Amino acid sequence: MDRLVRLKIFCIAALLFITLAVRAQWEEGEINVLFSIPEVALVDIEPSMNNSVHFSIVPSEESGKSPIIKKTTEEVLWINYSSSMAENVNSRKIVAEIANGQLPGGVQLFLEASVYNGNGEGTLGQPSGKINLGPQPKPLISGIGNCYTNDGANNGHSLNFSLKINDYAEIRSKEEAQFTILYTITDN
Repeated sequence: MDRLVRLKIFCIAALLFITLAVRAQWEEGEINVLFSIPEVALVDIEPSMNNSVHFSIVPSEESGKSPIIKKTTEEVLWINYSSSMAENVNSRKIVAEIANGQLPGGVQLFLEASVYNGNGEGTLGQPSGKINLGPQPKPLISGIGNCYTNDGANNGHSLNFSLKINDYAEIRSKEEAQFTILYTITDN
């Protein structure tokens, strides 16, 4: 074959190949993908097996001195939460209150959440500082966005409880006073 014929065959073959390659680039396919993200607002106290706090007020060893407040439980409690908000919600908060009972007269119970610790992700909340617990909800953690703290001890915010005698005249001998602290995650 002569060179010119070979060159023509080569050019036609190359043109045909390029035409097929270009045509393959313009073919499309599509898949519809649907998913949903539910709104979530969950709060939990860990460890779940024993999440009680015990205080006792005992007399001092010397007459005339004030009673001694002892926290008799050593377990560190952690608050864990998960949050997925609706589009019209900017942030959430966790509030705490005394429910199902009341504090004995003459004492105040304080609660403070630590800064976040753990392996969660997202916009995690900020502690509000030390709050004086009572029957009305008070913000404990605020600025919660879409996030999760992770589950269990050492994830979330540790909870520090303290008791203070605020009125000795109100203190009455009582074997035991029991109540519940209710934690609620709510939209701001």
